[in-house]
Amino acid sequence: MDGTRQVLLRIGFALGKNGGALEPLQKLVSLNLGGTVGSGKQYISWLHVDDLNAMFLEAMESDRYSGIYNATGPHPVTNKAFMKTLRKAMGKGWAPPAPSPFVWLGAYTVMRTEPSLALTGRNCVPRRLQENGFQFTYTDLEEALRDLV
Repeated sequence: MDGTRQVLLRIGFALGKNGGALEPLQKLVSLNLGGTVGSGKQYISWLHVDDLNAMFLEAMESDRYSGIYNATGPHPVTNKAFMKTLRKAMGKGWAPPAPSPFVWLGAYTVMRTEPSLALTGRNCVPRRLQENGFQFTYTDLEEALRDLV
C-alpha cells in the first residue's frame, strides 16, 4: 500500500522467563553442563524481552520508525562470557565446555534445535534504534539475567 509505513525488527537472542532462547541454556546450567559452547568466540546479540516489547510498541506508535532495525541489546557478548554470566546469575560455578561434535549431537537429540544457532554467532548492534532515541532498560547482561532467573 502506498504511504504505509513499514518497520522490520530483526530480532536477536531474546531473553525472557518461562521459555524462549534462555530456557534450554538454563537447563544445561542447572545440570552443571553450561560451559562454553564450541569455541566460545561466537557472539550473542542478546536483549531482554522487556526491551523487545518496548521496541515493538515504539515502532508501532512512532512515525520516526521506518525500515529495517536490529532488535538487539547494545552490548553483544561472546558465548564464553554469556555462559559464565548465566552460571553466575544461577549461582553455579565452572562447567565443562561443550565441544562442537557434542553440540551437534545434543542439539538434534536433546534440545530439538538447529546446532548452528549455538555454534555460529551474530555481532549486531541496534545502531538505528539508538539513533531514533530508543532507551534500553537492560544494557548489562548480568543485571538482565538476574532479573530473569
